[in-house]
Amino acid sequence: MNPTDRPTAADTGLRDRLREGWFDIKNGELTRGLRVRSTDTVIDVSCGDGGIIGFCAGRGAEVIFLDTDEKRLAVTRARVRESAAHAYKAILSPCYPVPLPDASGDLVICTEVLEHVPDPAALLAELVRVTRPGGRILLTVADARSEQFIAAVAPENFFQEHGPTHFFTAGDLGRLVRDAGLRIESQQALDCFWNMYLALSLLVAAPGVGEALDEPHPITDHWIQLWQGVQAHAQGEKVCSALNELLPRTQAIVARKPG
Repeated sequence: MNPTDRPTAADTGLRDRLREGWFDIKNGELTRGLRVRSTDTVIDVSCGDGGIIGFCAGRGAEVIFLDTDEKRLAVTRARVRESAAHAYKAILSPCYPVPLPDASGDLVICTEVLEHVPDPAALLAELVRVTRPGGRILLTVADARSEQFIAAVAPENFFQEHGPTHFFTAGDLGRLVRDAGLRIESQQALDCFWNMYLALSLLVAAPGVGEALDEPHPITDHWIQLWQGVQAHAQGEKVCSALNELLPRTQAIVARKPG
């Protein structure tokens, strides 16, 4: 296979998200029911590689994005600069407290962060503070079942160096959100593909490396190709939905702030 034609894990995982209603350009929805308008101000706390805030910028919204990593922030800034966003601001920050005034955003996003901080409730309170009354918050965390599965093949030091501080079940995340005074509008279990991919990556990584393999390997490549076959099958959605209920990588919640 030509290396440039090699199917990637990122593309495969994105196909599942698109099937689940994420990044819906036609309807302008970041995820089902969560429409991003050009008049919105969207805040992404710990924006990472900028994929989510990039979608919002493409909708013409004002976007404000924060991250602790200067290089990732620069990558996201470059992406947003070329987008349709009518305004943007990049902030290098530890993200707690969030360095923004009260009621700054119509939509506040925080993905794969709450499980890594010492006090998730305190960070969530900050997210609520910077959300406008009636605005919405999108949260994602790694599912506790996924972390238990990954631990089966991970080196002993993996979770000390890379793992979360807290393990969230779907019920745990829901309680945290309701205790913060928010109303849950939707909750999804997602990304079952990534569980096996990450486990296999750790399995074939060099002993003691303590992190997933980034280089091509026949085992991980076979898993990608197998899963793409499932995605292409007429009944593949049933398999994906069932696995997401049993062993999701991610829990996602959209919640609304009263007002």
